[in-house]
Amino acid sequence: MQNQVNPGHDILEVGQNRMELVDFRLFRIDEEGERKEGVYGINVAKVIEIIKMPEDISETPNTSEFVNGMFNLRGFVVPLVNLPKWMGIVEPEELDRKNFKVIITEFNKIKVGFVVHETTKIRRVSWNDISAPELSSVSSVDSKVTGIIKVENDELLLLLDFESIVDELGFYNKENKEISVEEREFNGDRTILIIDDSSSARKMINNALIKEGFKTILSENGKAALDILYEGKYELDVIICDVEMPVMDGYTFTKTLKSDDKFKNIPVIMHSSLSGAENSSKGMSAGADFYVVKFDPAEFVNTIKKAFKKISI
Repeated sequence: MQNQVNPGHDILEVGQNRMELVDFRLFRIDEEGERKEGVYGINVAKVIEIIKMPEDISETPNTSEFVNGMFNLRGFVVPLVNLPKWMGIVEPEELDRKNFKVIITEFNKIKVGFVVHETTKIRRVSWNDISAPELSSVSSVDSKVTGIIKVENDELLLLLDFESIVDELGFYNKENKEISVEEREFNGDRTILIIDDSSSARKMINNALIKEGFKTILSENGKAALDILYEGKYELDVIICDVEMPVMDGYTFTKTLKSDDKFKNIPVIMHSSLSGAENSSKGMSAGADFYVVKFDPAEFVNTIKKAFKKISI
């Protein structure tokens, strides 16, 4: 049986700073030998459907140890990522793998399946209730936690940066990760604000822009970015903004920015892994000047050029 995941459009109105997420569980044996339940979430907008563990999985050579193989999903060949293994979880022996679920996701037009132990519900939450993690650990797993929200019984639900996991496992083509801005006429005296809760996305964009001579300022969410703007220390030329972020999402940030006479003329490039006309339309209705899908280097280059042409007019 497969479950189509359809978000409730009443809560997904642009600029309301709300989201829906799939609540899923991973069970582990802790250091004391006790069974523990981890609560995790992923934005519904990135989930195509949830299916049972496929029976026919083809092993693939020269892939990560965390990839179980590939399977056929209605004509699409989908890689299957063992999320518990990637997280270093010691699984309880009594778990029946036949009952595992696979969350089919799509990032930047790439479909990837993630094995989880259980899916429970769709939660409706406000980004304002999601705290940015304050983790001192530099482990691969901890660095992929982008948000934390308190749920029932004071349990903590962790939002994972699936986009970075997909990147780390090498599903993006190398050429699609290398962004190069060839237009150099504005270099040296232009400042770009980069807003993204994904460490890999921030690093990719920042490195590319610094390499081309732009000054950059980094922020992890919309609220922190607004604080930077209101502080008034920087004169910004362009803002590159993600959509999904804790505390304040990209839609709400952009809508707030564009309602302020002081900042409304700063071009906003909404840079998201959510592809498709509907998502682009949401971004533009929030006030974004441009909407570009992440890891599409040609489109990113052209959009940067358009943004600077806009402010030079």
